[in-house]
This record gives sequence, structure tokens and C-alpha cells, in this order.
Amino acid sequence: MPSSGKVPAIALLSILETRVLVVNADPVFQDRALAILDQLSDLETHIVRNLSEAVQALLEESFDGLIIEADAALALEQATNLRQHFPSLRIACLFQSSHRSQFGARAREQDIELLAPSRATRRLRATLSRFVQSLDSHAGTASEGIDPCHSLIGNLNQFSAAEILQMSCLSQRSGRFTFKSGRGNSEIYLQQGAVRHAVFGSLEGEAAVAEIFRWRQGRFYFEEGIISQEQTVNRPWAHLLIDNLQKLDETLELVSVQ
Repeated sequence: MPSSGKVPAIALLSILETRVLVVNADPVFQDRALAILDQLSDLETHIVRNLSEAVQALLEESFDGLIIEADAALALEQATNLRQHFPSLRIACLFQSSHRSQFGARAREQDIELLAPSRATRRLRATLSRFVQSLDSHAGTASEGIDPCHSLIGNLNQFSAAEILQMSCLSQRSGRFTFKSGRGNSEIYLQQGAVRHAVFGSLEGEAAVAEIFRWRQGRFYFEEGIISQEQTVNRPWAHLLIDNLQKLDETLELVSVQ
């Protein structure tokens, strides 16, 4: 039982509903797929018109998945571009089923899902519902209980992951950071101010750190003294920080490209 006047940290970690970003060039944003997504329960849909708006939204907020609705060639080109900058994001293209065989191999190489629309509204609803439900299972499970006495706990809206990591390394901390967002849970392990190990889903090491640095929403907490037996990061934290911020700047350049 927590002591009087203290709220367990677990209560501070919000439960996020599924959030999907949709790229749709239609200026009035009206079509069957969007209407169906609006009707799905526990789903928040955010709509943008082009690639640059999509990049801006992904940098500023956390989304569980992305759907690009466009001509087949354009949709896959945009999806491939975004995949290079957001390696863990679930991306799907929605275009005519007659093109699926033509673009299937390329989509699989980039881990992009192809959603075939149907003239039957019921089938289209089932297709979109399956994709949204798969996002729920992909997000990961909540961690086991959290001790209320962490030395660090906060919101990524207030401090970026890069700022948190820099402060902790300068303080020579040892322990485990856990980051929680709509994309799932990730971890970064420190040992005497050095980044030793990082993991997010199938990503490990510097790739996982780069992904966490992109998050702009979510929460974090730090558990002192938990040391990883694995070591997937070998460079000094300052080099790691500089390189990943440079990569983030390259991603931001997409925002200005129409």
C-alpha cells in the first residue's frame, strides 16, 4: 500500500486509445474508408493531405498506425519514403485490389501492408477493422507494477527523450528507462552514465534509440540500479546523441518538401 498522500506512479501512465494517421489527398476528406474509420469504437483518426503533413504529424504526435489512401504507385512511394524514417510504424496502403500482385513484392520488402478496398461496404469495414485490431495487439502489454518511488518520472511533452538521456548520462546514472506511448513500450539501460542497451520491439541498440528519440508523446520512468546483461550500444552517449539528432534533422527536412 502506498503511503498517505502519494499516488502510485502507475496511475500517472495514461491508457491511450488506438490512433491512426490517414493520408488522403481529397480536400474534403470524404470517402467510404474514412466514414468507416470514424464509426469504429476506441479509435482516433487524424487526417492529413500529403507526405509533408504526415511527417510533421508523426514527429509531433504518437500514432499506432498509418493508412495511405491514393493511387497505387503514389501510395507505395509515400509509404516507402516514410518507412525509411519511421522503421517501427505500422504502415498500410489502401488502393485497388487489381494492383496488389504488381506491387506486392515491393511492399513486403518494406514491411508495408496492402489493404484491398471492396465495393461491398461490409467487406471494406472488415478489412479496416482487422488492421485496427492488429494495431492493438502490436502495441504490447503493460509492464508489471511500478514502484511509486522512482527518481525520475515524467511526460515526453515536457522533456524529449534526448534531453532526458543527456541529463541522466551527465549525472552518471545506472538503471533502466522505460518509455510508454501509443506505439508500445521501449527501454534504455544506462550503466554509470553510459548507454548500454536499448530495445523496442524487434529493434535493438542504436536503431531502438533512434526510434525513441522520434517520440513526442508518451511517458517515461526510471528504475535505479537495474543493469542489463546485454550490451547492444558501444559508442559514448554524446556521439550517439549527436548522430541521432542529425538523423532527426534529416527527417524534418521532409516537412518542407511538397
